[in-house]
Amino acid sequence: MSLTPAIRDHLKVLAARLDAAPRGQATALVRESAAFLGWSVQTVYRQLRDSAGWSSGRRTRKDKGSTSVDADALVSLAAAQREAVRDNGKQTLFTTTGRGVFEANGVSFGVSNQQLNRLMRERKLGVAAQRKANPVQDLRAPHPNHTHEVDPSLCLVYYLRDRQYIIRDSEFYKNKLDAMARVKFKVWRYVAYDRASGSIVPWYVEAAGESQQNLFDFLMFAWGEQPGRPFHGVPKNLLVDKGSARGSALDNLLLHLEVNPLDHAPGKPRVKGGVEVGNNIVETQFESRLRFEPVDNVEQLNAAAFAWANAYNANLIPGQDSRLRRDGLAQPVARYDLWQLITAEQLRRLPPVDVCRALMAAREEERTVRPNLTITYRHPQAEGSATYSVRGLAGVNVGDKISVRSLVYGECAIQIEVPRYDGEPLIYRVEPERDFDRFGQRLSAAEIGSEFKAMPKTAIEHAADAMDDKAYPGLGDDELKAARERKVTPFGGELKAHSYLKDVAMPTYLPRNGSEIETPAHARFEMPRLDATAAMLRIVDAVGRHLTADEHAFLAARYADGVPEDQLEALIAQFKAGAEAPAPLQAVGGLRAV
Repeated sequence: MSLTPAIRDHLKVLAARLDAAPRGQATALVRESAAFLGWSVQTVYRQLRDSAGWSSGRRTRKDKGSTSVDADALVSLAAAQREAVRDNGKQTLFTTTGRGVFEANGVSFGVSNQQLNRLMRERKLGVAAQRKANPVQDLRAPHPNHTHEVDPSLCLVYYLRDRQYIIRDSEFYKNKLDAMARVKFKVWRYVAYDRASGSIVPWYVEAAGESQQNLFDFLMFAWGEQPGRPFHGVPKNLLVDKGSARGSALDNLLLHLEVNPLDHAPGKPRVKGGVEVGNNIVETQFESRLRFEPVDNVEQLNAAAFAWANAYNANLIPGQDSRLRRDGLAQPVARYDLWQLITAEQLRRLPPVDVCRALMAAREEERTVRPNLTITYRHPQAEGSATYSVRGLAGVNVGDKISVRSLVYGECAIQIEVPRYDGEPLIYRVEPERDFDRFGQRLSAAEIGSEFKAMPKTAIEHAADAMDDKAYPGLGDDELKAARERKVTPFGGELKAHSYLKDVAMPTYLPRNGSEIETPAHARFEMPRLDATAAMLRIVDAVGRHLTADEHAFLAARYADGVPEDQLEALIAQFKAGAEAPAPLQAVGGLRAV
C-alpha cells in the first residue's frame, strides 16, 4: 500500500500517542484512527509496524499460524482450484464454488471464504503461488565446445519472387496459420549456442518445414571451419529439441563423432535457455536491421547474418556493447575471447562434409568375442584389420555378439555396444592393440615359463563363482575340483531332491473307462510253430515212453499245421498227468479227442 506523506505523519503522531497513553486506552486511539482513515483496526496496526516502526510490545500468541480448518480439506480445496486452471493459465474454479462442491460432499470448513483464501495464500497453496516457476538448477559447461545448444524456429522473413517480406505482428498473431499457409517455402532460423563462451551462430534455410537434412547442413556449417570465423569444432554434448527432425541417420553420425545427444523433457525449454536467449538476440539485434536494408534471397541473408554474428561475438559492433555478462565474471568479456580459452585437446575438428555424410549411412558391424577376449575389426582409416582387447569390460563375455562402429577421433578407435539385461546397452570406447614383438605376438601376453597372468573374470565367471559358493561353501578352487571328482553331494547333502515326494497327498480321481484296442490282422504276432513230428518227439522225451497209436493219430490230426511253442508245455503236462491217472486225451483249449 502506497502512503502519502500526510498519512505517514499521522501514523508517527499516533505511534507517539500510543506510547504515552495510559493502560487500556491504546485500543480506543487505534479505533479512532481507523475510523478517520477508513481502514480496519488490523490495517492500522500493520501500517504502524511497517511505516512507523511501532510495536505494541505484546508477545506473539502461541496459537498464531494454527487454524481450525482441517489440513486435508484445505489441500483438497486448493488442489481442485489448481486442476481447474486451463492451459492458458486462466483459473475457472474459485473458493466460493469449490467450497460449495466440497461441502455438498460432506467436507466442512467452518470459516469464511476470505479466511480460506488467506490460509491457502499463507501455505503457498493458492493458484497464484503454484503458477510461479519451479526452482531451476544452474547448468555449466567446463570448457568451450563442451555443450552446444541448437534450436530451429520459424522466421517472420520470407521471400516471394526474389523479394523480401516480413509478416507484421498484427497480421502474424491475428491469423498466423492462414498468413503462413500462403507461403510454400518459409525461412527457418537455426541458432547454435556454446554454453561456456556464449558464442552465437545463426543460419537460415528456405524450406517447407524442419527436416533432418536441414539440421545436418546447419551442423556442418556451425561445426566446420569457416573463413573469417574463429568458432568451430565438434562438441561433446548436443542439446536439441526432440521435435527438431533429428532422425536415426543423424543420430548415427553423432555416434561416430562421439557426440552425446541430450533431449530435454517436453515443456521444459529452460534447460536450453541459452539458445532461447540467443534466438531473441538474433531476432532483435540482427533481423530488426532487415526492415531498413532488405536482402533479396537466403544466400544474402546468410552472408549478412555471418557478418553480424562475427561482429557481435567479437564485440566489434560500433556503438554497441555485446560482451557477455555473468555473475562470476569480474567484468564483461567478449564471447569470442572466452571461446579462445579452448585447448587443443578440447577442440575436435569436424571431418570433411562428404565423410560425415557417409558416416550417416554407415552401418554397425557385429563381432564375436574370441576366447582371449579380443575382436578384430578393420577401421576405415586403417590399412588392414586390427586387434582390439575387450578384457575387463563389464558385461563382455567370451562368445558374446557385440556391435562395433568406427569412431572419427582417436587412432582407429571404435565404439562397441553390448546388450544389457534391462535393454539399455553398455557402450565402450576401445583403441587397437599396438604393442607387438617382432614375431607378431602381443607384448601384453604372459611369457611362458617366467610369469603368470590371470585373465580378468567376466560376468559369466563371477556368476559361476557365486553358484560354486552356494553348492560347495567354503571350498577353494582346488578343493572344489577335488570334491567334484569324488562326487561329493552338493549343498552338504542337506538338499532333499525327491524324498519329499513320498509325502505328497494325491487327490482322488474318478476312474475313466477305456476301450480295448483291436489289433489289425497284419499286426498280430504268432508264436513259432513246431511240426507235428518234432512236437511228438519232444513229448516222448519229456514223458519217457512211446506214444500209443491213438495219441499219435490225435496229435497228427489236431496239429497238422504245427504246434505253437507256447502250447507245447501244456501238452507235455497233460501227457504226464495221464500217465499217473489215465484220462481221455483233451486238446489244449478245451477240446476232447473223439
